[in-house]
Amino acid sequence: MPARKHREGADHEEWLAKKERFQFQAMVAREAVKQISGHTLMRLDEAAAFLSVTKKTLRELEKQSLPNWPQRVTLTPKVTGYRLKDLEALVDSGLAPAEPEVAE
Repeated sequence: MPARKHREGADHEEWLAKKERFQFQAMVAREAVKQISGHTLMRLDEAAAFLSVTKKTLRELEKQSLPNWPQRVTLTPKVTGYRLKDLEALVDSGLAPAEPEVAE
């Protein structure tokens, strides 16, 4: 299947529908895990967005071995992430990267 930007018409609509179904399934799965275990796992891109940094910056911060930095959780060799409660604790402790200041 061609890349997204090359899709047109019905092919593009089908791709968008698949994307929506996948996102809905991921949300349902995340909520089910949260209800069972009380934990929500955030993938690296979601964790980076939560902390307002890039994935590269997130990896660099992880390598610095800062105190209280959350450990990455590994589900499979290719699936890793952070617990939401650990990231929230990081933000509350003040160790998270500072929000960029907006000039007014």
